Amino acid sequence: MAYIGLKPTAGENNSFRILDTLSSFTATFDGSSSSIVTLGTDTIRINDHRFVTGQRVKYTHGGGAAITGLNHNGFYFVIVVDRNLIQLASSASNANNGTEINLTGLGTGTAHTLNLSFDSVNTKFKITHDNGTHAKVTRASQLMISVNGVFQQPHDSATPTSGFGLDADSVLVFSTAPSNSDSVFGSILSSNISSFEISDNDIDNFTGDNSTVNFTMSKTPPDARNILVTLDGVVQYPSDANATRAYTVALNSNVLSFTSAPALGVAIQVRHIGFAGGGGSGGGGLVSSVFGRIGDVNLGATDDITVRNITGVGATFTGVVTYEDVTNVDSIGVITARSGIQGIGIQSAGVNVAVGVITALNFIGAGNTFAVSGTTVDISIAGGGAAGAGGTWASNAVGIHTNKIVGINTTTIAGSATSEGALQVRGSIAIEEGLLTLDSNIETSVSVPVGKNALLIGPTTVGAGATIDVAQGSTLVVV
Repeated sequence: MAYIGLKPTAGENNSFRILDTLSSFTATFDGSSSSIVTLGTDTIRINDHRFVTGQRVKYTHGGGAAITGLNHNGFYFVIVVDRNLIQLASSASNANNGTEINLTGLGTGTAHTLNLSFDSVNTKFKITHDNGTHAKVTRASQLMISVNGVFQQPHDSATPTSGFGLDADSVLVFSTAPSNSDSVFGSILSSNISSFEISDNDIDNFTGDNSTVNFTMSKTPPDARNILVTLDGVVQYPSDANATRAYTVALNSNVLSFTSAPALGVAIQVRHIGFAGGGGSGGGGLVSSVFGRIGDVNLGATDDITVRNITGVGATFTGVVTYEDVTNVDSIGVITARSGIQGIGIQSAGVNVAVGVITALNFIGAGNTFAVSGTTVDISIAGGGAAGAGGTWASNAVGIHTNKIVGINTTTIAGSATSEGALQVRGSIAIEEGLLTLDSNIETSVSVPVGKNALLIGPTTVGAGATIDVAQGSTLVVV
């Protein structure tokens, strides 16, 4: 790469490369070896393979006996475990869901094969050049692809509707699966580099114990070529597509895996010889990986995130959102709060707007108020939504519309509303002042405190045990 400001005289070494043939790729392996076919994990080791999850491949036993669980000349779908290991599935759906075929016995012979080809089914192919070297491509415009002599339109999408696109980890995606009669040519016009000008020669040191084969490095290298490994000062060679050697590094992993455990007391040194863009503890703080993954990383269901403040404008959350130390909650839908949440306010304008269902147990803390303002807020309260000890409900000309029971600081109300303006109550009704409309029967006691005036409309009979008590100096008019 040329220095900044100088006229370049040559392209970066990985640029201007002709792609490996995409139409057919065959991986040959020893199906009788337990170090290649691992029955316990149902994996097949093909170092630095070119497969992509979901690809359809044809399996042959190469003249020996087939691996138990597979059929000679059978078609299967690839599950990529890492850059050196794959599993096989019975369908594309099973492959994408990680449901592999159970391999229960080794085969015989050393020439078992998995063939990937243009078959009008496969649309995804790994981008490699120079007989298996993995390319670093992040934009479709870095490639030139011709199908039957016609240049294809590039799209920065994993689901292109025409031409071709790109999926994660430099995977070429055709909009239409090529057939075995199609002629496809491709070249790389430019290649991404892992670093820019600033070297990051970190060193990890370990000690062998004659049993450990996996060692966790301090950072994730792009692949095994970006680290220099020594045992007692002797340089070790990484495994590649052609041979199993001293060690491997899985794709997007910081785990160094030795083929055999280094002996007791052996000094293991790992020198990271790639470059970094101003990151590290003393650099500009650029992120080199996310959750141990590099490239176009998407957060998954198993990724936990810890943050401080979040400001979202028009943000949408799907699933369960857990809040702690909440002061304002703006929600349309359902809020489920744990017991003891303090001071939830609902207003028809401004902050703290909730339209929907609030479910909680004692969700108004002691000394706090459930405040409702405005005239158009409909509130449904489900579950044990009651005020805590000392908590209060406050309202301002707002109706609570429900076909269920509404209890205000009491547990004695039971039954259901029977009609507009009617109320069924078990217990006592104390009329402070104003109007109370009941149905034809008084089944509970009614009282009017001292100095209050009230109007009772509706009843014609008083049930057994019910009383009407009007304090001295007070008035109750019954009509």
